[in-house]
Amino acid sequence: MFLRWINVFEAVVVPVVVALMSIVTIAQVFFRYVVAYSLDWPEELGRYLFIVSIYLGAGYAERFDRHLAVTVLRESKNPYLSKIGRLAGSFFTVIFSVIMVTWGIQMTFFVYETQQIAPAMGFPMFFVYAVIPLGAFLMGIHASVRLGEEMGILRRQPRT
Repeated sequence: MFLRWINVFEAVVVPVVVALMSIVTIAQVFFRYVVAYSLDWPEELGRYLFIVSIYLGAGYAERFDRHLAVTVLRESKNPYLSKIGRLAGSFFTVIFSVIMVTWGIQMTFFVYETQQIAPAMGFPMFFVYAVIPLGAFLMGIHASVRLGEEMGILRRQPRT
């Protein structure tokens, strides 16, 4: 049930964030070149939406096994080497995710404690930094599920 909620969250939020980023960027270009008046906030908002799309999109990409990988082992004709490659890839992704969640939480608290504010928009920057541990957590969940499936602990789920 929890994994299904994560899948729906990613499938809805990531495209919405990318669409908003596109709309904001197009609006900024329109104002700059057609109206001849440059707004401050769309560039900053577009940048932050881009960051959100990257970190949340990382979990979404992991769900469908779309991250870059060293395929020499993973797609080897030798089933033993192929299994080792897939297990190692998932294992190291889980380790990386744990490190990123830990570091991201520390950074988010630091930015919260120092009360950093976005220059043009004026909102607290810890919201932007909070996306780092969230995205890494989502990526780690999907990598953990894949690792469990590869090890035979979990039943293989359809990736829809």
